[in-house]
Amino acid sequence: MKKAVIFAIVFAVVFTAVYFVMSFLIPGLRIKLEAEPAVLFAESLKSMFLFKAIVGVCAGGAAGAVSLLIMRRKNSR
Repeated sequence: MKKAVIFAIVFAVVFTAVYFVMSFLIPGLRIKLEAEPAVLFAESLKSMFLFKAIVGVCAGGAAGAVSLLIMRRKNSR
């Protein structure tokens, strides 16, 4: 149970971080829209959501797998 919870937490944190970085920090993926901040935030999240979600899932899965490998090595010693 503990491994699944840690994997889920690491996955969620990395997925969210990667998604937000791609939405707001990579110039090619940002949208150019003059609007209120709330509208800009919502539209940035919706823009290219499938691509960003796939990349986020891959990064989150890799980070979760690495955390499981680290936990396995600690327990074997």
